[in-house]
Amino acid sequence: MPRKKEATFEEKLTHLEQIVDKLESGQSSLKEIMEDYTLGMELSKKCLDELKTVEDNMDLVLRENSGEVIEEPLILEGGN
Repeated sequence: MPRKKEATFEEKLTHLEQIVDKLESGQSSLKEIMEDYTLGMELSKKCLDELKTVEDNMDLVLRENSGEVIEEPLILEGGN
């Protein structure tokens, strides 16, 4: 049996947005709210973990200086 393909970041984010819209509509039962909330929290964690990984990978900028390669933290405008 083939393994289920991991959803992309964009797919997870879209699913999370759909869950938020459904929760905000107020049209769900308490059971559905709890299930959607739990799934939403899981998706949120996965998205945040993925963003952290990408941020960590981008955090080092390589540049040449006097023939050496120097790693420096990436500083983004408006970032921390």
